[in-house]
Amino acid sequence: MLSDANIKTIRNEVDKYWAEELRTNNKFFYDMARGKEGGHQLGDKVDQLSTGLICAKYPSLTGFQHKGGKISTRSMGDIWFKNDAGEWNPINVKTGLVGSEGQPNIVSLKRVMSSIIEHTIDAYYLLTVKFDIDVAKQKVSHNVYLTDILNWLSLPSVGSVVTFNSGPGQTMLKAKKFYDLLSKGFSPEKLDVRMKMELLMDLYLEGEENLIRARKNDRKKFEKTYNAFQSDRSPFFIDKHKQEKLEIHL
Repeated sequence: MLSDANIKTIRNEVDKYWAEELRTNNKFFYDMARGKEGGHQLGDKVDQLSTGLICAKYPSLTGFQHKGGKISTRSMGDIWFKNDAGEWNPINVKTGLVGSEGQPNIVSLKRVMSSIIEHTIDAYYLLTVKFDIDVAKQKVSHNVYLTDILNWLSLPSVGSVVTFNSGPGQTMLKAKKFYDLLSKGFSPEKLDVRMKMELLMDLYLEGEENLIRARKNDRKKFEKTYNAFQSDRSPFFIDKHKQEKLEIHL
């Protein structure tokens, strides 16, 4: 895990960087955030600039996962940071826009659990740059957060900010609740690795049960549609009116 000092240092450096970046290039980021693909473009830019900054500031403490001699495009972390004990910690860089929180993917649940079982990680960090767009003033402001998301799996007073979809296998962030809590200065209890694994397993089993129920319901609906079609003994025909809605043309 990263120490509190590590977390504070990284967060403060990234926060300071974005304060200066928005001071000098505010219109550029305002226009990007307001664009049609604003969220994606902004996310890519924030990832690139934030990881570049951390690497430049701490070249001996940062790295990227490699495979076959090349930087892996499927790494758990956008960047990895070495703690005081010489252990690497994955950091996932995320971008948030006030009013467009949704439920973004975080990471594969099984991958996190497998990595803990293999003793290669004991935490999973989200470095989030949250932007607030002031349309009236045409300006963008920001906040930076860095936290071990595995400490957010069970919050007795408010409920978890992490959910799991067993279909694609991804954990997802309940972003609005997460950012609301962060903005109020909420800090979750630090969990040991055994408790993290227990909560991850609970999340996995719940997701599997939800997927089984959803597939059973989907099967019932489709079987009903199929049976209705097969029971109709009238001559089969192509519905040209429906074909027109397909908008088939050169």
